[in-house]
Amino acid sequence: MTDTQVVATDLSRGHLRALQAVNTVSSLDRSAIAPMLLVMAASLHTSVGTVTIAASVYFLTYGLLQPVWGVVLARLGTIRTLQVALVGAAAAGLLSALAPGVVVLVVLRGIAGGFFGGAIPATLVYVGATVPIERRQQPLTDLMAGVAVGMAAATVAAGWAAELVSWRVMFGVTATAAAVLALLIRRLPEPPRAERERRPVRALARAAADRWVLLVLVLGFVEGAAITGTFTFVAPSVEHAAAAGAGIAGTVVAAYGVSVLAFSRVVRPLSARVSTPTLLLIGGASGGLGFTVLAVQQGVVAGVVACVLLGAAWAFMHSTLQTWATSVAPLKRAQVVPLFAASLFLGGSTGAALGGLLAGNGHYGLLFTVSAALFVPLTIASAATRRIYLRTRRGR
Repeated sequence: MTDTQVVATDLSRGHLRALQAVNTVSSLDRSAIAPMLLVMAASLHTSVGTVTIAASVYFLTYGLLQPVWGVVLARLGTIRTLQVALVGAAAAGLLSALAPGVVVLVVLRGIAGGFFGGAIPATLVYVGATVPIERRQQPLTDLMAGVAVGMAAATVAAGWAAELVSWRVMFGVTATAAAVLALLIRRLPEPPRAERERRPVRALARAAADRWVLLVLVLGFVEGAAITGTFTFVAPSVEHAAAAGAGIAGTVVAAYGVSVLAFSRVVRPLSARVSTPTLLLIGGASGGLGFTVLAVQQGVVAGVVACVLLGAAWAFMHSTLQTWATSVAPLKRAQVVPLFAASLFLGGSTGAALGGLLAGNGHYGLLFTVSAALFVPLTIASAATRRIYLRTRRGR
């Protein structure tokens, strides 16, 4: 147990805002590379597919290290884990801004992704430990709003910074913000935590062996491939189709973050009146339609429309799956939440790696067609299994 004060009951607005700030900076760092891919490729004298490896490795390390962060969290507590993650991410981000070549950049982005991988899951565990299940979706949606702000700010700022100054600026900005947050976050009280596991690896295996936990992990992986991975190529597709610069493409993609933020405000009150299977259906339909738009047309207007629909998909579907992950096995939450994040970003890494093969040859329409098709089984499976799950558990 840490020597900080322990939260007894619920989450104050001030503490929630601090957790949102962590999510915002993490999202800012994760989302910045997408609108800069073409500029970075030209600057580093390499192909878009090669630079995409940096994004894929970021998602990969972010996902693979989630179980490790679960162990660290159990050992150090939530607040100290957040501090370690933010300090490491700040160092890796600063070095990324100074990377002399693409190989060094790929390695450093992988390290940055690994450290930032400890940030958002720790905020989810914090909420799960301090907010009762019947009120949990609302603060989780607020955390997602922090992610949305980071997405919107990153795509606009990164696109214009890359076009007008240098792509290196954004990595320096996120590194500085992470360092500042590492200092500020220590003021948060430590939430209650379960007794330390003597065999953390075995605890992870036991958590993953639960059939409902395994289902949520699989759904998270597919969602990551369908949204997180493929979304990396929305900005480059707009640049390619409309002959637009990185600034314009980044501004178009910012509609996604704004949409997530707006729809999260809709999900928040709606979640108290509408069943979670319905929320999943709404989110899945929005995602499939958004990528269908991009499959047909990748221009500026089509890009904005698609990003608004994809933002709705993330707000409705991801917040519901995320809430499910925090409640599917309450006694194993410290293991399940990192495993869910691992599944999501391993899916994102897979989607980005496979998508890079198509995007590198300019086959954006085919890439988005595959993602649109993937939403069909994802939507049906998530809504149907959630309904079956609710027959055995109390909840929405």
